[in-house]
Amino acid sequence: MPDPFDAVHARLLELPVFFVGGMPRSGTTWMQQLLNAHPNVLCMGESRFFEDMIPNLYEMLKSYSRRRHDLVDTWGPGVNGLRGVHMGPIFKASFASLAGANLGDKDVADLVTVGEKTPDNITSLRRIWQIYPEARVIHVIRDPRDGAVSGYIRFNSKLVGHISREDYIPSYCEQWRNRILEARKLAAGHAFLEVRYEDLHADAENTAAKLFRFLGAPDDPKLVAAAVQKASFESLSGGRKRGETDASSHYRQGVVGGWRAELTEKEQAAAIEAAEPMLSELGYQ
Repeated sequence: MPDPFDAVHARLLELPVFFVGGMPRSGTTWMQQLLNAHPNVLCMGESRFFEDMIPNLYEMLKSYSRRRHDLVDTWGPGVNGLRGVHMGPIFKASFASLAGANLGDKDVADLVTVGEKTPDNITSLRRIWQIYPEARVIHVIRDPRDGAVSGYIRFNSKLVGHISREDYIPSYCEQWRNRILEARKLAAGHAFLEVRYEDLHADAENTAAKLFRFLGAPDDPKLVAAAVQKASFESLSGGRKRGETDASSHYRQGVVGGWRAELTEKEQAAAIEAAEPMLSELGYQ
């Protein structure tokens, strides 16, 4: 009798893939929930596939290849180890297996694409496009002042040496600028889409429709509206309205421009200096 897993795995291997990334606290989780709310899209949560699984698989395969080269515990003719070109199919099979383990209630037959969200995907573009040259990548961009405020509140207790907010804000903004520049440079010739967090706020349905089209998924207005509703701040936060703050929640506040009430003039100036000219280019006042 055929193994049902074989059919699911084979289907997942065939599907186009995509990856979502961005600075921490930029709305990548909201993006993941929105994309996964579409019945024809599977967008997994933070698997750190390219930062965790791939390096570990690579080291294991490299170690195996070294042992085969040295004929360890081998008393007859040996085999060649695996070079980079032979590792790609193993990496792809691992991603398909990961997707199969996270299908939830989705029917693989209905899917048109499968993807994953990890913020650091945006720093793993070389590796992503080396393994998946045709992969689509979505870069979620948020005003770095809002991202920095949210990040400091969320991560302060975990920061090494409890970095002061005055130091954290410009450091975050500088990373934001540099990551955008580097991603744009690496994205030449690839399927790459920048999406502003603020545009999702201002016009969620049209922005979502654009995202689904980018992924090759249907953008029927009813499907889009249902996905937007399912991934709304109110739904994800358990009923809170935007602006109602819960610092312990991943969905802390859900507002745009909250940095104005949080940052001192000195911190604002430092943020601007660190993020320009990208801040102006992307329309952030």
